Amino acid sequence: MADQDQSKKEREDVAQETRFKYIGFDVYPSKPKEFWKSKEEKERYLARARQKGVGALGEGEHSLVSAVVFSRVDRAVLTVASLLLTVGLVLPWFSVTGEYYNFKVIGVGYFSKLGDLFGYAALGGPLFSVFAILVGLVIISSFVAGVLSLVGLYKKQPDNEKYLASLKRMLRLNLIPLVLWVALIVISTIGFSTPFADALKINGFGDGFTVVNFFMLSSYGMWLSLPSVIINCVKISDL
Repeated sequence: MADQDQSKKEREDVAQETRFKYIGFDVYPSKPKEFWKSKEEKERYLARARQKGVGALGEGEHSLVSAVVFSRVDRAVLTVASLLLTVGLVLPWFSVTGEYYNFKVIGVGYFSKLGDLFGYAALGGPLFSVFAILVGLVIISSFVAGVLSLVGLYKKQPDNEKYLASLKRMLRLNLIPLVLWVALIVISTIGFSTPFADALKINGFGDGFTVVNFFMLSSYGMWLSLPSVIINCVKISDL
């Protein structure tokens, strides 16, 4: 009986030892070989990596930690969006039609119309004045945000980390026109009186101005600006 127990124990020990080997224990009992054949080979690799500007993963670094978060596609999309914000200054933002006239108001030309708009401020009420000022701020802030975003995209930095940090700071400026856009839409939704619209025979207007009238007046300069600002703001969280 004792011999059977001893034999059974020996079989269990062998099975335990085999299991350890299968899952990796004692398969490489000695120190693993060096990855690089020589120090010269390692230095050559590091030199090529520095030349390409991609760097090399240090020991223990995980590839997901060092993953690229800003691709060429991202750069191209942000470039287009920022360019649209920049050229928006010379694109039509509003298209006004009436019984005897039909004209477009380009971004920079809007500021020459402020005098006339404030002349109607007493008729339109305080919200009309705030709305007119906000439109001007949206136009100029969109232009500035577009220019600075392009600077952030193409300004050279010592390394990739500083480049992304600088770009993120520049893209954050797009939050300013975005907030102004939201304020414009809120005021338009609230609405305000426009008793001068009938007198001027502006198409599509009644006694009040609403968000519907706002979008009826808008031209492609405005429709290119708003999505461009949103695109630039969305990328901020990824950097």
